Amino acid sequence: MHVKLLRNGIGAVLLALCIACTALAAPLTFNPETMPMARYTGAYSVNVTPAGKSPTTGLDFAGEYRPILVQISNAREARPHGNLSEADIVYESIYAFNYTRYTAVFSDNHPSLVGSVHSARLHHCELREEWDCPMVFWGGQETPGVNVYEFFRANGVAGSFCVDGTRNPDKIPYDALFARDTARVSPHNVTVNLRKLAENVWPAKPDGASYAPKSHAFRFSDTPTRGQDTAQAIYIPYDAGDYFPSYTFNPATRQYERWYNGEEQYDGITGKRIEASNVIVQVCRLERFPDPPECLAIATTKGGMMDAFIDGQRIRGAWVRDNLSDRTIFLDGKGNELTLLPGKTFIQIVPEGFGYTYMSAEGMEHRAEW
Repeated sequence: MHVKLLRNGIGAVLLALCIACTALAAPLTFNPETMPMARYTGAYSVNVTPAGKSPTTGLDFAGEYRPILVQISNAREARPHGNLSEADIVYESIYAFNYTRYTAVFSDNHPSLVGSVHSARLHHCELREEWDCPMVFWGGQETPGVNVYEFFRANGVAGSFCVDGTRNPDKIPYDALFARDTARVSPHNVTVNLRKLAENVWPAKPDGASYAPKSHAFRFSDTPTRGQDTAQAIYIPYDAGDYFPSYTFNPATRQYERWYNGEEQYDGITGKRIEASNVIVQVCRLERFPDPPECLAIATTKGGMMDAFIDGQRIRGAWVRDNLSDRTIFLDGKGNELTLLPGKTFIQIVPEGFGYTYMSAEGMEHRAEW
């Protein structure tokens, strides 16, 4: 069942506040002298996941760790999204101009319908490298010098890890995985059955055994990393017209409830409110190619600045990832790896020079600039 999002007075006020805060709030800038950017030195070991817990959410989990990345369209025609509420981790990043797309990590749950599946860009493929798992997408960027298929070949990524609905090099039974939602318009109507993928076409080792991705476990605790100040609301205006996520903190549930373009965001299949225990704003270098101008390259390695919003607090810190094969590590201002609150995590990838706004629990507006 699809859930329609109704615009109401609260949504209109929230959107107005988003725009006003972005334009008028006093800037908060990073001072490298008071908080030096930490560097990955190999001191950050693989996190040990407690028995009976999920490495990606910290919640109770008794299944096998099988993460799958899915490229999901964020165009208006693709909303509300199918089973986005079931993803453990969701990245939102610019892919052209100020338009955004989701890269969702499903591990605790593998829904039988996720959509709508869309194309991949180079930085999406770079995310797959750190997760070391299958990636589902529908076609990919083939601009000279920024070609996803050349990237896969150069990095030795086997076809069984590239579940591209437009190509089928490994003779995967795609008819059983992909379908079209007749209620939506093409190209925003492709869905994928992750349950069948995880159970029937999961990559195998040369000896026939099931492939086990390397650990990408986060640190979780009911007493997560504490912040420098409070954060009751967050406003991230990629494009104030149509790509404008925001969050409001619910202290009763310890969740950041997600809004989009001033409307409460709900799942189009489950009807669940989209929410996150942790919201991370990850700042990355961005390059625009002159031809075509909408072609973007976002650097997801080396490192940069970061703001994390956890349990109603803001933590300014950094992220580090020296190589494609490394996991991205989020650090607090002292260089310690963040401890997240158990639950879902949204990672908002923004370019350098981007400004966004958050509001403290006291109602004070702050503009964060990089």
